Amino acid sequence: MQRKSICMIAGGLTEKNFRLQPWRYLSEVARQLANQGHTVTVLTDGGEGKPAQDMVAGVPVWRLPSVSAPLWTRNEPLRTALRATSPDIILWHVGLTSFLHQQLEGWSEAPVVGIFTSPVYRFGEIARLGARRVIGGYKLSAVHVLGTLLPKVRLRHILRHGVVRQLVVQSHATRERLLAHGVRPEQATVIVPGIDNIWSTFEVSRGTEMRAVLGFSSADTVVLYFGSPAPLRGLHSLIRAVKIARRTDPSIKLLVLSRRRADELMREDAELRRLLQEEDVSDYIKVVSAFLDETALVSHVAACDVAALPFEIIPSDAPLSLLEAQALGKPVVTTTVGCLGELVDRGPSYLAEPANPQSLANALLQAAVDLRAHNGGFTRPVARSWQQMGEEWSTLVEQMTQHTGAQHAFS
Repeated sequence: MQRKSICMIAGGLTEKNFRLQPWRYLSEVARQLANQGHTVTVLTDGGEGKPAQDMVAGVPVWRLPSVSAPLWTRNEPLRTALRATSPDIILWHVGLTSFLHQQLEGWSEAPVVGIFTSPVYRFGEIARLGARRVIGGYKLSAVHVLGTLLPKVRLRHILRHGVVRQLVVQSHATRERLLAHGVRPEQATVIVPGIDNIWSTFEVSRGTEMRAVLGFSSADTVVLYFGSPAPLRGLHSLIRAVKIARRTDPSIKLLVLSRRRADELMREDAELRRLLQEEDVSDYIKVVSAFLDETALVSHVAACDVAALPFEIIPSDAPLSLLEAQALGKPVVTTTVGCLGELVDRGPSYLAEPANPQSLANALLQAAVDLRAHNGGFTRPVARSWQQMGEEWSTLVEQMTQHTGAQHAFS
């Protein structure tokens, strides 16, 4: 293997969001390529004046005032930083809206690979959620609504003229959507994410103690939701679905692991506040509001029977929570949105219609029936590691640079 100089351009990379997609994928690409022997420099934003060196989860980064390259101006600090790194290849984090406003031409003779982490929706897929839900969840929905309305001419132009040589996506579902918009098959590569080893090696029986601490008995069928409780992630529909499912199976209970403080959550989300204050809800719903470290999070997931992550919109492709829950042998209930069905097809999984509590309730009931048929447990699928992902990325880097030589002529 020939060692390469790699520059990744990705805004928003901080310790705060390192565990969240798409930054987890981006940072692992950088880290794993470095582990493969390449020299990796990450350019991100959040700096002032001259580039400032920083570290994010072991990944060295340079912080610039901005890594955006708008069409109407030149980002000289970004150009200077790129010139200083003299990369053999540039990895640039892009989405559909990037092709509307980003200046991707004229940077270097080095090939540019776009890391495309955004799901690609059809307008009808978002519209069917209803205007009230979409507007209420605008923080998640706005960029995706815009993406459905944008013409894809510039995307095709950028790729067909070699400005961006390749797009790398995390799922075949997203690749198929890009092909439908005119991207050539040879210009769209799937490199799926991995997960941390703890999810594959954790002894599931250790979850019994945590289950007791949480107040659940062995007779309960504990459904787990973990992640942000923001609108359009499906928690509101899940609470309604659990209420419906309990009419048939009263053993079903819900544990919510929220990354928001309880007082903040109840103050800012009136709909969720009403749902959690309904009569008798405390008998079958428990909310834990905390930023859990990884070991604590795995213990909580291991303590439950079913993971329910019924996204109505996926903010970023390939939510890792689905893969993590399956690595513990947990059946997963999710929705037919985007790549979700693809992500969970290696283990026991149940797909519901998005934003449909009755469909979701039916999926929960079927999962509970199958759990009993399997005496409460399923075989754990073999999980993919971040190292395996890094090896695929290293192969791609070598393929993309073998014909480019060592010329790096920046404009």
